[in-house]
Amino acid sequence: MSQGLDLLDEALDLARKEKSALEEGSYEEAIELAEKRGNITKMAWNVFKEGERAPYHKRLLELSGIQAQLTEIASAAQSVIRQKLSRSKLEKKRIQGYHLAVGQALQ
Repeated sequence: MSQGLDLLDEALDLARKEKSALEEGSYEEAIELAEKRGNITKMAWNVFKEGERAPYHKRLLELSGIQAQLTEIASAAQSVIRQKLSRSKLEKKRIQGYHLAVGQALQ
């Protein structure tokens, strides 16, 4: 197998690990894996040979499918994080209100 195909296989492996990291909520790990996957994919393009079009196409289609899944998972995680942030802001306001009320009661 050629170097380019080996690199694409490595990118596929990283994409699968990235998906697992996102599903587990390990967002920083997922970011690192995504960056590494992007660099490896670029390297694979740099060593592309015309005779390897079909195997490249197969692997790139698989990468594209995983990317669609990653995007879906990340979008769902973003929604959850926004909801948690909103709840956290409301809780902060509530605590500030209690603090203010206690301060006024003690005066």
